[in-house]
Amino acid sequence: MIDIPVLRWGKPYDSMEKQEVVHFETGEPVARVSQANGAMVKMDRRFAQRARDALRSFTIDQLLEMMAKAGDLYLNATLPIGNGTQTPADFCRMQSATTGLPEHMAAFNMRKNHFVLTHMREILEALTRGLPFDILSKGYGKENRGVMLSYQANSPVLGLVLPSNSPGVHTLWLPAIALQIGLVLKPGSQEIWTPYRMTEAFYQAGIPREAISLYPGGHDVGPAVMEACDRSMIFGEIGRAHV
Repeated sequence: MIDIPVLRWGKPYDSMEKQEVVHFETGEPVARVSQANGAMVKMDRRFAQRARDALRSFTIDQLLEMMAKAGDLYLNATLPIGNGTQTPADFCRMQSATTGLPEHMAAFNMRKNHFVLTHMREILEALTRGLPFDILSKGYGKENRGVMLSYQANSPVLGLVLPSNSPGVHTLWLPAIALQIGLVLKPGSQEIWTPYRMTEAFYQAGIPREAISLYPGGHDVGPAVMEACDRSMIFGEIGRAHV
């Protein structure tokens, strides 16, 4: 059985408390996941600025190239997960087993995430209405009409409380890395697969490990993520995001 650790700014943490992720129909254990708690999340908040600083050591153009590479790895590569590895087929099978989502839909969502990662440059240009990327990096600059603008990040990290029943919503938080904002993720109890595989693809593509934390855990972890991060998103049961 795969043992999956907590990731505290990229460093694996093997907790004494573990939770089995089981097959939705048979109840058979599929993986064993280390459990974080709210106190851990709040303690690690001290290092959030390091996540942003690590991303700011790269230009946005460099990060976009890494994200495109991560998209290809996410879709096609055999990637580490805990004490094991996972092929794309393994990913679809495990996600289907723990969520009840058909495997062909799991593969569809993989392709959707890949599309977003490999087209992040166009997405970022659309989100910012064509702002030069150096304005986002420096915090100020002139846009195309010659108007001076200021851009200031309100948080070094974005906190996410992710769902178990809507794997397709993960495209919503992917632009954070391109904007040089770190990630603090609380994965859904049954859908740990997408955030872990995405994170490992980021690492393999060159994104700094200290830019991302993953905190699987109980009901106290979600509120702790929301409290510890100045900007956050929580996904409800039908996949709606609240900021």
